[in-house]
This record gives sequence, structure tokens and C-alpha cells, in this order.
Amino acid sequence: MTIPTREFGKTGEKVGCIGYGAMGLAAFYGEPVDQPTVNAVLSRCLEDGATFWDTSDVYSPMSSGKLGYNEGQIGEFFRTHPGSREKVFLCTKFIINIKDGKMELDGSREWCHQACSDSLARLGVDHIDLYYAHRPDPKTPVTTTVAAMKELKDAGKIRYIGVSEYNLEQLQAANEVVHIDALQIELSPWTPDVLTNGILDWCVRNNTALVAYSPLGRGFLTGQYKSVEDFEQNDFRRYNPRFTGDNFTKNLELVDDIRKIASRKNATPGQIALAWLLQKSDAIIPIPGTKKEKYLIENNTAANVSLDKSEVDEIDAIINSFKVSGTRYEPEMMATVAF
Repeated sequence: MTIPTREFGKTGEKVGCIGYGAMGLAAFYGEPVDQPTVNAVLSRCLEDGATFWDTSDVYSPMSSGKLGYNEGQIGEFFRTHPGSREKVFLCTKFIINIKDGKMELDGSREWCHQACSDSLARLGVDHIDLYYAHRPDPKTPVTTTVAAMKELKDAGKIRYIGVSEYNLEQLQAANEVVHIDALQIELSPWTPDVLTNGILDWCVRNNTALVAYSPLGRGFLTGQYKSVEDFEQNDFRRYNPRFTGDNFTKNLELVDDIRKIASRKNATPGQIALAWLLQKSDAIIPIPGTKKEKYLIENNTAANVSLDKSEVDEIDAIINSFKVSGTRYEPEMMATVAF
């Protein structure tokens, strides 16, 4: 199976219409996987045409106290699989720095240049296709951050400039310094906000790709999880508001409603969620992640699930009538996101 492609922004460059979010291979969803598992998953991505790979320097086990674990995993894959780098549209991010053992947002010019050099070394590449500012740093104007990124682009170290979790005001300010080629932001049936709050509209008008992270609601929308006990002890979902207490049970109602549509389509709830996203706009590139090859195949196969207008309307009605229980993140993290 080779998934269809779609254009990245209006660049003329084609990528797989479903990308791959590599975070879970290294961090936040339990223990990192071993390199053979990394190699199997990434090889399958290439086999299926899921060529848009997303990582970040902060995708590392928190216990390590270091950045770049996931970048190192991908770099090792490139090293041991000659010719693979040329097939991949490679994306990574910076903003998080570690100082005195603590993580902090750092959008300064100095850290931008240092972080990019560090990422290039860990990945073992001479350029990054898409480099993101992972979050706006409240201490640094977004214009300063993206101006530094423009310097990296002019130097040939990165090809495209992206930002993540910027609101409309921040997007506009950044875009006046340099064209913002991509916005990465949460988008799924349980976080559909950007479809109506003006952010997707801004991206379409500006020829900016909208990269949808957590398109499966951090796995919740797959229907695979029945309680918080299904997660490893060091999985951050154990503490995420949408997964805790009564919120978990309440939010399963949305999955159950989507499952009814999936059963009619001989698909899974996760595949319906991804197919719905793909039909919302050609500007959207979802980046589901998984540690397991069987779920990667399931995600990629969603590219072949077709929904007619009545089915999309039915899903829209379910989403619009459902109020998700719990915020996207805990309060401290909510202060760093767009909505």
C-alpha cells in the first residue's frame, strides 16, 4: 500500500497525506522503544509512503535530563539504512532548553542557532526540511524567534519555517518577518477548534500547511483504551485532564458514536477520525504516532477510507453536539498553547 500524496502548503512539494509523529518512540507515552522497533516502524513508513516525519529535540525521556533522544533514534535509522534520508520530509523543533536541570522555553536567537546545530548532529543530516518553533516563548517576541529561523534558512540549514501552537496574533506577527510555511497544532474530533476559530482559515489564505498533531486524541479515539490503567506508569496521559476521573468515561461516549460509523464502513474509529480530517481541507497533514507496526498500518490505511458528504455531516453533528470533558493540558501547559 502506498498512501496518496498532497501538497505541502503551496510549495509544489508533495508528501504523504498522512505523516508520522515519532514522539512516542522515545518519550511521554511510557518507556522508549529499542532501535530494532524504531527501524521496523520507520521502514514501514517508507514502504507505505508516510514520508512526512515529525520529531523534536524535547522528545526524550525526562529522566535522562538531555534533549534529542528521538532525533538520535531517527539519526541511527538513517545511518543504517542508506538512501532513506532522501525519501523523507524531515521535521523537527526547538524552543525547550535545559538549564540547571530544569526545562524552560527559550526563543532567543542564540538558542535557535545552537539547537539547530545540535539537531543536525543528532540526526546526522546536513539540513532539516521543516524546522519549528515548538511554542511561543513569553520572554521573547515571536518576531525575534522567527527572524533567527530565517537566518538558518538563508544559511541552508533548514528549508521551511514552521511554528507550533501560535495564536492568530502571533501567526500574523511572525508572518510579517518571514513566510510561515507550516503551523503545527492539535486537531482531532475531540479538539476541532481550529476549524472554526479562524486558524485553519488563516492557514489556507496564507498558503500555510496545517500539521495536525494528536489527530487521534493521543490514542483515545482509537477505542483501544478502556481506563487510565491501560497506560504505563510514566505515561503522561495518566495525568492529562481528559483521561482522568470521570472525564475518561464521559469522553468514551464520543468514541462510541464514531465507532457506529466505523462499523458501517468496515473501518476502525481511528481510521474514521483520520479520514474525516483529510476531508476537511487539503491544507491539513495529520501526523498520528504509534510504537507498533500494526497500528501504523491501520493509520496509513485510513488514507483509503472514503467518506461522502452525508457521512462527513454526520460526524460533524456528533462532534458539534458533544462537549469534551477536561482541558487539553494541565493549567501550566495550557498557558503555552493557542487556545
